[in-house]
Amino acid sequence: MPKDDRYLDPTDSVAVPRKTAHRPPSLDGKVITLLDISKPKGNHLLDRIEELLKERAKPKAILRRKKPTFARPAPDELRQQILSESDVVVEALAD
Repeated sequence: MPKDDRYLDPTDSVAVPRKTAHRPPSLDGKVITLLDISKPKGNHLLDRIEELLKERAKPKAILRRKKPTFARPAPDELRQQILSESDVVVEALAD
């Protein structure tokens, strides 16, 4: 079955194909950032993801970061910090 690595971005006014980010073959030895977007209970979801990562992979580090509000994009400073320190980012949505 061919892999389709495209998705449609719902934030555009017109459906525009987008490509997903590169995914490493393994999370072992990677610095993983778990980004809480500040939705209610998002931290609970990230807590469970962190537990599973520790059980199933051998990451170099798991970092936790949080957006000030889910209603706006992450501030440039936070995005730059995540880019400079992370190999992989997991963003959590919850309610």
